[in-house]
Amino acid sequence: MPIQMLAAIDVGSSEVAMKIYQFSKRTGIQEVEYVRSIVELGADTYNTGIISYDTARELCGVLGGFVEKLKEYRIEKYVAYAGSAMREAVNRDLVLDQIRLETGLNVQIIGNAQQRFLVLQSLAGTMRQFEALTKEGMAVVDLSSGSLQVSVYAEGVLQITQNLKLGSLRIREILADIEQQTTSFVRVMEDYIGNELRTLQRLVIRDYRVKHVIVLGEEIATLLNAVNASKNRESFTASQFEKFYIKLMRSREEDISKKYNIPYETATVLKPSMIIFKNLVEMLGGEVVWASNVGLCDGILADYVRSNHMAKNTRDFTEDIISVTRQVAKHYESDMDHTQNVEQLSMAIFDSIRKFSGLTQRDRLLLQVSGILHDCGKYVNMMHGTDNTYYLVLNTEIIGLSEAEKRIVANVIRFNSNGEVPEYAEVSGEMDHMDYVRMLKMAAILRLANGMDRSHLQRIQDVRVSVKDNELKIMANTIYDITLEQGMMESRAHFFEQIYGLRPILRQKRRG
Repeated sequence: MPIQMLAAIDVGSSEVAMKIYQFSKRTGIQEVEYVRSIVELGADTYNTGIISYDTARELCGVLGGFVEKLKEYRIEKYVAYAGSAMREAVNRDLVLDQIRLETGLNVQIIGNAQQRFLVLQSLAGTMRQFEALTKEGMAVVDLSSGSLQVSVYAEGVLQITQNLKLGSLRIREILADIEQQTTSFVRVMEDYIGNELRTLQRLVIRDYRVKHVIVLGEEIATLLNAVNASKNRESFTASQFEKFYIKLMRSREEDISKKYNIPYETATVLKPSMIIFKNLVEMLGGEVVWASNVGLCDGILADYVRSNHMAKNTRDFTEDIISVTRQVAKHYESDMDHTQNVEQLSMAIFDSIRKFSGLTQRDRLLLQVSGILHDCGKYVNMMHGTDNTYYLVLNTEIIGLSEAEKRIVANVIRFNSNGEVPEYAEVSGEMDHMDYVRMLKMAAILRLANGMDRSHLQRIQDVRVSVKDNELKIMANTIYDITLEQGMMESRAHFFEQIYGLRPILRQKRRG
């Protein structure tokens, strides 16, 4: 293929970075340039809630320089994402408009779950030990300036993932005034961070234990890898990591900056970072600590490569998404036998009409997620279970799903209880017309599948689904009385027929 180029731009909380990649058949994928500049958006957002005009101008100046680089390389394809500092700023829309007017760049705000998923994709693609470590038990601790993401793998798949507003820069800004009032600021940070992490342990981590802990972050990776290089090793044992922690905590920021050749501003946030890492290694029972410098720019590249089928043997994260979704359902004490039955019936119906439904394999995953989560809301209140599930899904991070996809899932569950097709006006603030149609098609399927286990007794498990003469024929191979399920099918057929033009018919084939 001819040489192609991609620019990945990360508008972060403490710095703005751009990596330029080149793709060719002869040399493969190469990083040809990496530029970065400190712009502390987070110092504004985490203190005042807004990005000041002066900071916005500084940001535009840096991005303007990036644009000149794009022209120099004649690059047309770029992806520019902004994270938590921009996402949480009250005046984010004004700042993004200012960037567009002054530089011509279209910067998109990315949700936390999507951002962390991109980084995980990059880590899986670049760390040769990744798959092996997931099987042995592994945690990925992705610490940015604005927040912390902890993802735990066991038996090869993702088990839990949780985000906390516990970023290194955010901590320094929150505690800045206290620093001048104490001679033991490290102890103050340890107390503040320890309280947040103990809550994480009590509510999320619980009894999870791992052998390996991977810490992410360019600066921390620079330090750890520098130490490893001097000792000719790839990783730390937990005790080696603790010794390095003690040494770093006793060092001054000025000395850290000089010794490891990093900006002073960066050195000032290394101590809270190390406190977080050390606490999590201990909480998770980690025996080996690894460091990686993958970031959002690398994640943008990984997603581009995956989307354009430019690499072989990339990790399929579908099972990770499903695994995490099941853990969410268990957390809210869903009837797991029922949700599994509804999930399987949904998939059977989906597959039977896939060819003419216009739905994709990605939609199949979203429907599967909807089936797993649809019962969660009863944990809050049995009287309004569906509505509660809708709000729980919207406020739950499902890593691997974009915010738009999460809204589709929430509404598939919400409208699977409707007898009539909802009008677009009911969801116009959440999705465009195309996603609205996709959502309706999935809701109609979930509605049928849910009705087929209305008793929550799984009387229908083995089905054969076919389409003939404008009918969706579902043949249930079961010895049980399915009068209730057939009645539910009759009452739910109208919604499905309005969407697909097919009349659902449930018949029973008794086992001999």
